[in-house]
Amino acid sequence: MKFNRYKRAVLLGFLLNAAFAGQAVAQSAPAAGKSDIEYDAVSDDPYDLNKMWLHFYPVYADGFATNFNVGFGGQANYYLKNKFDFRLHARKTYTKGTDFSRINGERRASSDNRMEPYKYIEGGATYHLRDEGSAGEAKIVVYTKRYADNKWASTVPEYIRIPAKVRKITGIRLGGYYWGSSTDLGSVLEKQNLHLVSAGNDTISRVGLFGNVQSAGMYLGGSLGRFRNVVVKPKKYDVAVNDVLFTGYADIIYAPYVQLQTVRKNGADYSVENVKLRNFGFRAGLEGMFNRDFSWSYGGEIGYRPSLQSRGFYAMFKVGFAFASRMQQQRMSYKAGGAE
Repeated sequence: MKFNRYKRAVLLGFLLNAAFAGQAVAQSAPAAGKSDIEYDAVSDDPYDLNKMWLHFYPVYADGFATNFNVGFGGQANYYLKNKFDFRLHARKTYTKGTDFSRINGERRASSDNRMEPYKYIEGGATYHLRDEGSAGEAKIVVYTKRYADNKWASTVPEYIRIPAKVRKITGIRLGGYYWGSSTDLGSVLEKQNLHLVSAGNDTISRVGLFGNVQSAGMYLGGSLGRFRNVVVKPKKYDVAVNDVLFTGYADIIYAPYVQLQTVRKNGADYSVENVKLRNFGFRAGLEGMFNRDFSWSYGGEIGYRPSLQSRGFYAMFKVGFAFASRMQQQRMSYKAGGAE
């Protein structure tokens, strides 16, 4: 009897294991009714691009140790004959309320200096050392309809991978920049163990002391771009596109000009010549945009800007909209009927 009970227990355990295994296989198997997506290639040419993009960034955030700030900006990109691309970028804060060192400096009123608003301007060019297209793969997003016959109908994004050309650009970058800002000078003086002294040998309190700093210099570095521009028409789906223009870069920054403004209080000037500055910096960043007449764009950087010593680290991101153009003025013409 005990042996029969043992056999029944083993048989029951086997059946339960088989049931769970079957359920696991069913869950891992493709859903019923799903099938491969057939598509027709419309175009695949990563060299057939717009020449100019005009970006508007309604929001950026710059976590700069010198001055954390939030604001807006603009940018222009221009590509010249697959050999050069040019970039001009500028940004500033929305208001005093998003320019944190400026508003804190004005509230403290620790000196007679006018607190400068944050501003940043940069321009440069990239020379394409190597520009080649090769066979690759593109991710294409398609939108499928689920439960179309009932109230739970929805559209779900899915993706397929297809063979597509990839354009790879290796470039060398060169350009210049300028920025100006107010900053928490008291924290810098405390870290460097300094006091500001006037010509009359008076000192000014470094507690809550704010000042103004400016920097101008140049950058030199390299970039790597990966461009795709493929259009397909999946059967039973809308036209799908992958036209991402992605660029990563890294630069060394040198600033021959880093200037800290003399602090003025009650008619006396306090020298800042002993405050330590840093003239070298570096950064790594990325930018993405799309080969469309109107789309969105994004970018981000992290690094160390030339500034007051120990106040150069920053991380910045931006997101916005882009308008693009092929810059072509040629139009088709034809001869009027009957004209000689």
